[in-house]
Amino acid sequence: LQPFDPDPQRCHALASLAMASNADTATSFEVEPAAPVPRRTRASIINSSTRMRSLYRASVTAAVAMQDDAFAKAMKAEAEDFGEDTVAKITSFEAIANFVIGCIGAGIVVFPKVMALNGWGLALTLIGVSAFVCFETGRLIIASCELAEMCSGARKGTITNYEDIASAAYGTAGKTVLAIVKNSYAIGALFVYTVLLVESFHSFLEPIVSEGVVRWLLVFPIILLLSMIVNLKQLAKVAPLGTAAVFAQCAAICIGCLVITVNGKILYEVLMEKVIKSPLLKAALIMSKEAIIQTNPTWSFMVFDLFQIGSALSVFVFGFDGIVNLPSIRGQMSDPSELPNALRTGFFIVAGFCIVVMVCGYWGFGNWVTDNVITGMAQFAEGFVCLFSVVASVGVTINLLISYPLIFFTVISFFESVAKGSLAVPLSKVNIACRAALALFMIVVGLLFESPKDVISLVSAIFGSCLSIFFPLALFYKLRAQAKSIGHNLDVVPTWRMVAHGGVALCGAIAMLFGFINELQNMIGEKKQGPGPGLKGILPKP
Repeated sequence: LQPFDPDPQRCHALASLAMASNADTATSFEVEPAAPVPRRTRASIINSSTRMRSLYRASVTAAVAMQDDAFAKAMKAEAEDFGEDTVAKITSFEAIANFVIGCIGAGIVVFPKVMALNGWGLALTLIGVSAFVCFETGRLIIASCELAEMCSGARKGTITNYEDIASAAYGTAGKTVLAIVKNSYAIGALFVYTVLLVESFHSFLEPIVSEGVVRWLLVFPIILLLSMIVNLKQLAKVAPLGTAAVFAQCAAICIGCLVITVNGKILYEVLMEKVIKSPLLKAALIMSKEAIIQTNPTWSFMVFDLFQIGSALSVFVFGFDGIVNLPSIRGQMSDPSELPNALRTGFFIVAGFCIVVMVCGYWGFGNWVTDNVITGMAQFAEGFVCLFSVVASVGVTINLLISYPLIFFTVISFFESVAKGSLAVPLSKVNIACRAALALFMIVVGLLFESPKDVISLVSAIFGSCLSIFFPLALFYKLRAQAKSIGHNLDVVPTWRMVAHGGVALCGAIAMLFGFINELQNMIGEKKQGPGPGLKGILPKP
């Protein structure tokens, strides 16, 4: 052993060296702290799944797909929202989602009433016929895109809107006519949304204020404000909320109507508790209690009325109007040849969805169903069932508030594209006056209609039948003749398909003629409402 060294300086140096050695050793074995977990954001959640991102993009673009420039702007805005420099092409799944979301909207609330007016057997037949008709014309629109590209020598996917097809077939005149009809149809959809907004807000405020107050002091300022929106990027962020709201609305309608099921309920009790407000009317109802207590809803298999059939066809065509967006969807697809199969899948989904909502609403109320089935739910709901009524009302209101400015954006964009001077400048003084006048026009025209069904049927009979039935037939056969005239060899259209196209045209004629006459008679009061009068038709006169 070494003897103890009494030198204090030497001892201090050795101690310092030992401490430094221990510190280095400890540091070398020290565990590094874990990297912080990145915060979950809206963008990271949506991008976590390819399907989720596709559904999000479809929700953003579906409402504006009618105009290819607005459609492209919406896709660009969505990409910028995620910090992406390039806009990805649409996949087949996204095309299906876009078509489904574009078809299923707030107008589905009138489908149960259509079944009540025609009977469940006939209504199911008519919606099946309408689905076949619109599916076939949708295929013709896709084929017309290919024919237009063939005639012009353009590459596949160059045709990106409905107007391009009309221009290829009939020149500038055809493009102008189609643009006018298409934007008139979009304005008609705004009429529908305005009427539904008034009904939705009035259902919340009915015990307090009248419908006129709701229309002018609440709905008009709201749509006036929504009409001034010019930033599509901001609208794109909330568009998926509108999609979620409409599906929540449909689920609430189905569950609520099945739970309510008024079969066997005594109408007298329902009217006394929820509808009758006048003391004189209550007294009259008490006196006639014995007669009214036997009044129960009925369910009919078939009620044949050619005018109601025309009206039903026009309403169902409105439900499949997403085919008008097919050229825009095709122009943004990575592989346009996948669109026909995507269209087939989309039609099965839309038709199934519409049938389920229509059957549930009719099963719940029978011929008592109101023009807007959500209104009937509010009248009959009791206890926890009121929750479904509230969810449906809130869902349709949110969907309308989000969809309205998106559709208005496509309409005003068209007007600004053809206008000159300050009118073409967004939010210039003249432009603001034009937007305000259009919003006022929506409110005033809404006074002519008592129910959203009347608006849908009239708008679809005039414009929807042209866009979804007559124009696709005319464009397809015109472009085929042009392609043949310049030397292209085309497959012969089978005789059975040409006969089917004749049937498609006949359905369009019935929807246009009889649907228009039926709603016109309803407006001027020359024709009484058919079966299924709802609560108003059952009330005794005081």
